Amino acid sequence: MSKRIFFPLLVCLLSGACALDAPLVSAQAAAGQSPETAGRAADSAGPAPAPVLASLRADPAQDQDAREDDVEPDLPASSQEESPAAAVPAAPPPLPPCPASAGGLENRVAGQICQRIRIEPRPTQISVQNHAVRQLEYLVSFYAQRDYRPAWLSAAGSPSPAADELLKAVGEADREGLRAADYDRGHLQKLLAALQQGGGAADPERLADFDLLLTDTFLTYANHLLAGRLPPRKVDPEWAIKPRSRDLAEVLREALADGKVAESLRALTPKGKGYTQLREVLQRYRKVEQDGGWPMVSGALGPGAQGVQVRNLRVRLQASGDLTEGDAGKNPVYDKAVADAVRRFQKRHGLAETGTVSGSTLTALNVPVSKRIRQVELNLERWRWLPDEFGSRYILVNIPSFKMNVIENGKRVMEAKVVVGRQERQTPTFTAKMAYLVMSPKWYVPRSIAVKDKLPQLKRNPYALARQNIRIYNSSGQQINPGAINWKAVGEGNFNYQLRQDAGPRNALGGIKFMFPNPYNVYLHDTPTRGLFSQNQRTFSSGCIRISNPVELAEYLLKHDPKWSRQAIQAAAASGKQRVVNLPQQVPVFLLYWTAWVDEDGLANFRDDIYSRDKPLVRALYQEAGGPSSKGA
Repeated sequence: MSKRIFFPLLVCLLSGACALDAPLVSAQAAAGQSPETAGRAADSAGPAPAPVLASLRADPAQDQDAREDDVEPDLPASSQEESPAAAVPAAPPPLPPCPASAGGLENRVAGQICQRIRIEPRPTQISVQNHAVRQLEYLVSFYAQRDYRPAWLSAAGSPSPAADELLKAVGEADREGLRAADYDRGHLQKLLAALQQGGGAADPERLADFDLLLTDTFLTYANHLLAGRLPPRKVDPEWAIKPRSRDLAEVLREALADGKVAESLRALTPKGKGYTQLREVLQRYRKVEQDGGWPMVSGALGPGAQGVQVRNLRVRLQASGDLTEGDAGKNPVYDKAVADAVRRFQKRHGLAETGTVSGSTLTALNVPVSKRIRQVELNLERWRWLPDEFGSRYILVNIPSFKMNVIENGKRVMEAKVVVGRQERQTPTFTAKMAYLVMSPKWYVPRSIAVKDKLPQLKRNPYALARQNIRIYNSSGQQINPGAINWKAVGEGNFNYQLRQDAGPRNALGGIKFMFPNPYNVYLHDTPTRGLFSQNQRTFSSGCIRISNPVELAEYLLKHDPKWSRQAIQAAAASGKQRVVNLPQQVPVFLLYWTAWVDEDGLANFRDDIYSRDKPLVRALYQEAGGPSSKGA
């Protein structure tokens, strides 16, 4: 090993800060990765980046003396906040004692409430009238702060106006893509009516039941509006986006004190424009369903066609808002208005905008409105898993749409086509912060790709990788002659080699990669395989995201640095000399999975569930919860 390589590695090892994938010495680290992590990106770099060992300057003219291998910065693997390692969960504060059983009705009801929840050791679950309390922690906190006094009853035991307001608010759950039936609304309405008629008004036990059930209903509905009906990891184990959170016990206390129960619940819904627009789509499509849905269309159709199927097509396009003329069912002709409406429909569904009906367009037209309603509901749930704010400037990749958008101050300032992971190497859903770019990057082939894709090539021809400008290094970091190895005797268990592709026009990462350090080894990058961007469905990578206009993105990210003109970026990307450029300000990146959303033009978009992530969400939200089965989802 040369002194030039050995010295930085020695410093790294002595300091304990060296990432194991430092150039030429990453075989062991790659071997230790899980297949899911190591296999990311067709074009993925290997493990996490190593620390900076030399100063890096943005100006190519000032960088003549830089090392040939600029080492990438050692940045945090995740943008999520971490708790201190030594932090120990604090024991919950002691609960106040139960009130004396003597006294007025309110005091006796408080005593009943206390007896249900002040139990040692603290219960993990309690039931009221055979209904399991779903928000026990918040419920106990709420009552402890008010010395167990009932929240929904007057001193005389009559239901307060807030009880009526809560049940009316829960009745609006359907407009949020939720279901009022999930909150026992019917049962609570019966209890409320009985109490209003005087039945059981003097029974502290029944009054305590009523109060506890209403409190749990508020807290449960509030939690669902805030963070979704179920934890995202239940259906996506790799979900890593920090959820929204509130102290719901405090939310309820303030709602009752201000007399604003319904308003406080509505305030918990996502405030993003995308959520409110998607909610409006839900109402429109439900109206279509109530009116009988839309007709089926059969056969290939194009301009000049006439007849019943053209009438059906017109009615179908009018129902979804693609055709805006009056009585669509009277005109049997496939005219320009229909062709334009078909193109609009195709654009909304990510299809080739031909203006004719056949194949995939016909399939999309005949998806029942009930399935589109379910699809909208699922994506409203995904919105509830997201943070309150994305930031004033961020990059958003919607995986099923195969598009990347750069958003600044609420407006799209750039769009790109993207290629995402194949079915067996899916692009994960997470958020991180883009910290730096690498010009003319080298590609350190992940072990999973080396074993699955490259080793078979070596077995057929030991010099096959040389034509791809891929060098092979042994576990000591020494470059080896591939012809000296009996590759037929090498398998996954004894593959102790690191593959590195030189920078250049054939490099799998192209001329630029955009790094937002994360546990998945996923990033954005250029690609020499430009033809794939012309396809509508672009699931071809091993997890990383290839973008169609990397120079434009780099120019945008570096626009405040006059040294990085478009020409300078293109020159650095084509130089063949790897170079790291730190961003002056980190930019949030969101990799999301929306199969239904509303675009900047106000159009409702739908896409295929390319990774089959909608199906487990349907099961968790509806079938496992005892609700109706999916209608075509």
